[in-house]
Amino acid sequence: MRRVLGNLLFGMLMLAPSLASGEIVAIYAPNLDFKDGAERNAYVNKVAKALSSATGKSWEGRAFARAADFEAERSNVDVAILDADYFSGKSGSLRPVAMLSANGQTTRALKVIAKKGGSDKLYKYRGKRLALVSNASLAGSFMTASALGNEIKASEYFSAIDEVRDVRSALNAVEMGKADLTLVYDGYDSGFTTVYMSSGVGLPIIAVNSARVSGDSAETLKHALQNISVHTSTFITGSAVYNAGDAGAYRRIAGTRKSNALSYQPLEPETAKVSLTSSALQKRTDGIAFNPFQIQYVPSMSEFDRKLEQRL
Repeated sequence: MRRVLGNLLFGMLMLAPSLASGEIVAIYAPNLDFKDGAERNAYVNKVAKALSSATGKSWEGRAFARAADFEAERSNVDVAILDADYFSGKSGSLRPVAMLSANGQTTRALKVIAKKGGSDKLYKYRGKRLALVSNASLAGSFMTASALGNEIKASEYFSAIDEVRDVRSALNAVEMGKADLTLVYDGYDSGFTTVYMSSGVGLPIIAVNSARVSGDSAETLKHALQNISVHTSTFITGSAVYNAGDAGAYRRIAGTRKSNALSYQPLEPETAKVSLTSSALQKRTDGIAFNPFQIQYVPSMSEFDRKLEQRL
């Protein structure tokens, strides 16, 4: 019996390297809308198939719904597709080489949306509930800086900010009345009311694990990753070259602060300015300068004339 168990264990140990020998492409991008886990898996498996064809190696696709699950496996991942805001704080040994694209564009606006038929005015939602995807800590700061103009923190403006697993959960929360607003990429607003739209932010980043891939293999893989033409059920149509400016847009907006402190000094509009230069009163007397701001208030034109005569 011991010999049988020993042989079985030896066989399993010999088999393990072969199971781990294939290249792995993983996705953790909860801001991309997939109707369920099966659809997310189907997408990353299509990417794996495209990479197998382009590189001549065997690629396996893995999809992750939670950050903790991806973190536990990231050391075994060769290529990762990650939300730009998540990647910016969790890059580590991952080297960005490409970005997902929508018809060649690597940015897309974010929208604050509410239930269909609701108000399209953000001020109407003060004290309401906001649902945000919980993949990074920047979402609340993004709302504060972009939608609320840094006038008030999102955590103070809304009665509650509920963290949800992915954008599909956020949309469902709004539809079912469990949240009043959420923040999603432009394109998920069909059937919702658009309350606010931001400037463009980066689409998910495609990165190579430099701890596992290097040299010529990395260059071949980089070229393949920049030319993927796999569509998702959303608006993603393929991939494009990595753009650091686009990739950093979300973090840049979230980190924006007012450049000037608020001033409570009275401001003088241009249209209200009055010249203080003296003018000569040619009709009453020649050559005498007179500043109108030095004359005291008088109730009538006749009284004004009388006082003016006294001064002259």
